[in-house]
Formats: sequence, structure tokens, C-alpha cells
Amino acid sequence: MIRLLRMCWSTLGLVQAYVVANLQAAMEYRLAFVSQVLIMLLNDCLWLFYWWTYFHQFPLVHGWRVTDILVLWSLSACGFGLSAAIFGNAGQMVPLIMNGGLDAYLGMPRNVLLHVSIAATRPIAWGDLLFGLGVYLLFIHPDAFHIVLFFFLVLLGACIFTAFLIMLCSLAFFLGNTEGLVSQVFGALITFCTYPMDIFHGAVKLLLFTVLPAGFITFVPIQLLHQFSWPLLAVLIGVTLIFVLVAVGLFHLGLRRYESGSLLGMQN
Repeated sequence: MIRLLRMCWSTLGLVQAYVVANLQAAMEYRLAFVSQVLIMLLNDCLWLFYWWTYFHQFPLVHGWRVTDILVLWSLSACGFGLSAAIFGNAGQMVPLIMNGGLDAYLGMPRNVLLHVSIAATRPIAWGDLLFGLGVYLLFIHPDAFHIVLFFFLVLLGACIFTAFLIMLCSLAFFLGNTEGLVSQVFGALITFCTYPMDIFHGAVKLLLFTVLPAGFITFVPIQLLHQFSWPLLAVLIGVTLIFVLVAVGLFHLGLRRYESGSLLGMQN
């Protein structure tokens, strides 16, 4: 148990060190960094203005009010922002897989997937984080319990975002160059995370709780913020763990093919 805690603490230290280093590297081009953050903030605010004008005309849509949309966007923006800020290189794995870029990480003492994922940050992610936190705290006015719950739900959402992206990128081990597929499918996930789930029905709604896990990133967390339930939280934690384990398993399964391919190439 003590050994496990030490490993977790060491891993957190590694992640923290990478986050600080990535931020320092990004701030070398301070104007570009700040510009990207501000552009993302403006983009999110424009979308929120669209929803505000929509609900100004139609105050109630399938049981959803404008405050629900504010929470929806806060969860999705913070979840994506946290994922891309810390694990910003996870979305760049396809070129690394295709061009042999993973070789640089194979000799490192720590977990290959962890090193690859945290090797970079995305500046726009910090704009999403600022937007989501600002909207939730300034417009919702939550109490202490809901603030803590919100941060925990955002953490789970970030884990699902990251795991899903790793799963998509890991397909490159088996299917070849999948950059276009990753961009389109992950973009679809982000889009569905920003729409009220109750406007979808039947097969589409089932899709959003299976193939595209948007329901577990925003819809279930909103239900928990409205009316907290330990069983529902346990389900969300379980689903998150499943996505993370599948993502890690798929990556390492593909990594064996990548290593075999490299060895064959050396023999030839």
C-alpha cells in the first residue's frame, strides 16, 4: 500500500513538473500564448451568447433552462481544457506512431503512454479552463459542496476526454494514418457535449452513452449537480475507469505491434 502511494505521488510529481515546463515553454512566445487563450475565450463566449439569445426566445426546451446550459458549457469546457492542458500531446500521437516518433519515449524509465501524453500542452486549453470556471462561479453561485463536486466531475470528464482521444489515436497502430478520423470523431464528441442531451432520442442517445461518451462527460454530471446520488456517482467513476483501462490496454497492445515493426525494419 505504501509502495502504491509512493508511486502515485511520484507520478503526480512528474505530471506537475511537465505541466510547469510546458507552460514555461509556451510562455516563451507570450504574445502568441495570450492571443490563443483570448481567442478561445471569445469563441466560447460567442457560443454562450448564441444559447442565451435562444433561451431568451424559448425559456424552456425539453426541461432545460439557460442555467442548465451554463453548467453544460462549464463542464465541457473545463473537462476538455483540463485534458488538453495536461495531456496536450495525446492528440498528436498519430504522427508519432506513423513516423517512428515514439522511439524517443521507449527508453524512458516511466510509462511510455504517460510520457507521450504529457509532453506538451495546448494553449487554447487554458482559455477553455478560464471560461468554464468563470461561468460556473460567476453565474451559478454554487455553495462549497457543489464547487468541490464540480471540480471532481470535471476531473472525471477530463479523464474520459483523454482516454477517448488515446483510443482513437491508438487505432493508427492497426489501421495506419488515422489523423482525419481522430479529428472528425473527437470533434463530434466535443460538439455533442455542448448540446442538451434530452433533444436526442433513440439510437442517437444510445450512441452518446457508448460510442461517443458525451453523456458521461456532461449529462450525468449535470444530474449529479442537480441532485447528488452516490450510486450515480459510483456508476460515473466506474465508466471512467473502464474508458481509461481500455485506452491504456489498446495503446499497449498497439505498442507491441509498433515495436515488432521497428525490429523488422532494423533486420531488413
